[in-house]
This record gives sequence, structure tokens and C-alpha cells, in this order.
Amino acid sequence: MRISGRQRPKLSLFLAMLSLFSFFFSKGFGQETVLRGIVQDNQRIPLQKVKITLIDPSRGTRFVLNSNKTGEFMKLGLPSSTYKVSFELEGYFRFESQISIQPGIEEKMSVTLKKIPPKIDDDRDFIDGINFFKEGKYAEAVGLFLRVIEKFPDNIEPFYNLGVSYLRSGNPEKAIGALEKAVHLKPDTVEAYFALGECYFNLGQSEKAMEAFSKATNIEPNSAKAYYNLGIICYKNNETDKAIDFFEKAMALDPKLSSAHYQAGLANIKKGDFQKAIKHFEDFIRLEPDTPEAGLAKTLIEELKKK
Repeated sequence: MRISGRQRPKLSLFLAMLSLFSFFFSKGFGQETVLRGIVQDNQRIPLQKVKITLIDPSRGTRFVLNSNKTGEFMKLGLPSSTYKVSFELEGYFRFESQISIQPGIEEKMSVTLKKIPPKIDDDRDFIDGINFFKEGKYAEAVGLFLRVIEKFPDNIEPFYNLGVSYLRSGNPEKAIGALEKAVHLKPDTVEAYFALGECYFNLGQSEKAMEAFSKATNIEPNSAKAYYNLGIICYKNNETDKAIDFFEKAMALDPKLSSAHYQAGLANIKKGDFQKAIKHFEDFIRLEPDTPEAGLAKTLIEELKKK
């Protein structure tokens, strides 16, 4: 069958229109929007099962996908918009970002998730070390706290607990090293200064003991026990007036601190002020009527009244 010349232009026009349509189809519709990416940790190890959430605030739409075993993820056909993207995996810090999706363009993302550091309170060695300390098994506690320090070298708690464990096991020299490290890590730790003061006192280093307890009062000015300990050091060094001043400061801060009343009584005997000594012993007996020291205080009062 022969086509007449009048029909040929129509065919040419049809083919031209078809060609034009095909061009637009390949440019606009033949290329899907693709989002690809990979999720890794700090060692560039791929992370799988990472929850990836894309939110389009303008439309209120949400897309959720997961990374595969090689850490890769892909999402096809995302409507063009600017998306908020979050990456979540247990044991890692959540990571958030945003990405603009354009039609027919492949976007790529490379994300590194940082691991959440372990908590010392969840560490088995730390927990067991605390339990051994409570049971008075100080050698066992020391061994465990040394292991905890290897895992948490910048944490004050294992150093403090190691120091106190050494102190209670009768090794103040080693205790000082651990406690000095503790106050270096956290200079405002009043408990560490208390323990250091006790170490130096046991070693007969009164000046350093005074310095440690004085630092404790700087951190905690209302600490009656710190002033009491300063009084004990002064009493031992025959600085009686200073000792009495510290004991009175301790009693003013905590009138129920019975040991301060008892020591103040002894200090006033040494000073020769028997009336004040009697008053302090009477206060001690009122606070601690059933202790062995209460019987001794009564005996001292009877003797002092004869003078």
C-alpha cells in the first residue's frame, strides 16, 4: 500500500512529537531521586541496623529505613524537599543532620556515629570492689579498683575508692598516691581531702594533715568534722588553745557532735580550765549516755569537782 504525499507530513510531525516527548520523559521521569549513604563508627567499621529517620517538615511526612550489614542504606523516590535526618543505634550517640533532595539527583551521605562511653556504675569490677570494701575485704577491693582504673583512667571514683581501701588496710603511703590523683582529677572533692588528712595524721605528718583538712573547710566551710579533725591535730601537738578553738567551732556548727564535746573536755583539763571541762563532759554524757566513754566522763567530772 502506498502512502500519498499529503499524509507524509502528518507522520513526520507525529514522529517529531514522539521524539520530543521521549526526551522530556528521560530527563524528568526516567531518573528517580536516590538517597544513598553509609554509617560507620570511629574505627570506620560499618554499623548495621542503624535506624535512619527522614522528616519533611513542610509536608509532615516521615520515612524510616535501616542500614544493612555493610552499613549502607538507600531510599528511592523521595519527594524533593529539605529533610531532617536522624541516625540512632543503641550504644551510640544520636546524630542529626539535614539534606536537600532535588528531583532526578542522587544524594550521598557518609555518617560517623560516636560510641557512648560505658558508665562506671555499671562496671562489674567497680560494683564488686564496692561490695568487698563494705565487707572489710580491702585487699580484694584494691585489686578490683586497680582494674577499674585501667578502664576509667580519667574518673575520680576508682582512685578515691582505691585510696580509701589502702588506708583501711593499713597502707597510708599507697593511699596517698591514689588520693592525690583523685584530687588532681576533681579538686573540690572534700571526701578525698578528709582521707588524705587521715593518711598524713597516721604517718605523723601533722603539717600536711592540717593542710588537707584546711582545704576541706575551704570547700565545705560548714563541715563540723573538718574542724574537729583540725582540733585533734592541734591537741596532739600540744597546741591546746588552737585545739579548743577548733572544737568549739565544730560544736557551734553541729551541737550534737559528741566527740567534739569529749575532746574539748580533755583539752580544757590540759589548759587547767576545769569548769569548762566539766561542762563539756556533761554535754557529752547527755548526748552519749550509754557509751563506755560516758562512764569515764563521769569519773573525770567527780575528780575535777574535787579540785
